[in-house]
This record gives sequence, C-alpha cells and structure tokens, in this order.
Amino acid sequence: MKKSFSSLKESKWYPLIIGILSIVLGIICLLNPSISMESIALVAGIVFLLFGILQVINGLRVRDNKALRICTIALGAILIVLAILDFANLKLIGKYLPTLAGLFMIVSAVTSLVSLYALMKNGCKNWWYGALPVLVLLVLGCIFLFKPGFVGETFGVFSGIALLVNGVSNLISFAQTKK
Repeated sequence: MKKSFSSLKESKWYPLIIGILSIVLGIICLLNPSISMESIALVAGIVFLLFGILQVINGLRVRDNKALRICTIALGAILIVLAILDFANLKLIGKYLPTLAGLFMIVSAVTSLVSLYALMKNGCKNWWYGALPVLVLLVLGCIFLFKPGFVGETFGVFSGIALLVNGVSNLISFAQTKK
C-alpha cells in the first residue's frame, strides 16, 4: 500500500493545478453569476476538457491503487465526452448543465474520497482535512443532479461555490501529499 501513496506523491502537481484552476473559475462565477447559460456551457466545455485530460494523465500515473486508477481515468473519460458533447451543441448543454455539473461533482467527490482513503490507509494523520470540502462537493452535486430547477438562476453562484470547494479540496490534497 505504501507504493500507492508514492503514486499519489508522484502526481503531486495535479491537485495543485486543478485546485488553482477551480478557485480562479469559482471566483469568476461568483463575481459574475448572471452570465448566460451558453457562456457557462462554453466555459464548462473548456473546463471539462482540461480537467478530463489531466484526470486521465493522473490516472495513468497511479500504479498500485487499482480503485483510484479506475475512478480517476473514468472521471477523465466522462469529462472528455461531456466536453465533446458540450462543444457540439452549446444551447442543449446549457439547458442540462446543472444536471451534468451535478454528475461531475459527484464523480469528482467519489474520486477524492478514494484518494482520502488511500492517504488514511498509508498513515497520513491529517487525511480528514480534505473530507469536509469533499462532502460539501458531494452535497452540492446531489442538489445539482436531483434539483436542477432549484439551481436554475443561481447556477453561477452554485457553480462558483462548487468550484471553490473543489479547489480547496485539491489544495489540501496537494499539501497532504507534499509531506
């Protein structure tokens, strides 16, 4: 199991990059929550593509934790497919964006929980620091997925919060694997 922890350490730059990108995009969404759904769909497509590529690369680097490898690669593949669908039809994706964002948040939270479990199993004492942001991301994902109408006009604000939480979770993960 120690080898899987070293795989997490090898990919230490991934959480930092995703964390910073998520925080920047979260701040943009919070500062301008009234941007149109098509604009959000376009930005979401770019984010899905970048995050998807990084997830696949990160998943391929994980050698000794099969569950983490599968979850990470699956999340990357889902994001890349969502990006392609998004670019193909922005209006349609804009209509279903809260549901798609909810799916992304839930899968991302599950992947983060698998990473936290690996940290815990390898004796990292402060693994639980990342649990709260992941649980918040999971709750937000469920709200987006099961109550997309509730999200509706406040989508920009909810997206900003979700991106900030995801960014903080990734920065905590970066700090933990750096030790």
